[in-house]
Amino acid sequence: MNPKVKDIKQIRQSVITWWLKQEDVRTVQYKAGHRYVSTTERYQATNLEDLEEALKQYHPLQ
Repeated sequence: MNPKVKDIKQIRQSVITWWLKQEDVRTVQYKAGHRYVSTTERYQATNLEDLEEALKQYHPLQ
């Protein structure tokens, strides 16, 4: 097991985040077993990191 992994919740969070990059939020909600879509949407906030990375890479003034 990777030493950076602290607990099982971290793996679950990573899988749900990856699913959200691949599929729509309702499908991920079902797969994750979330009762409310708002619970699933909390995992989408991590996609801001991807946006920040893209901005750094492609920003015209840098």
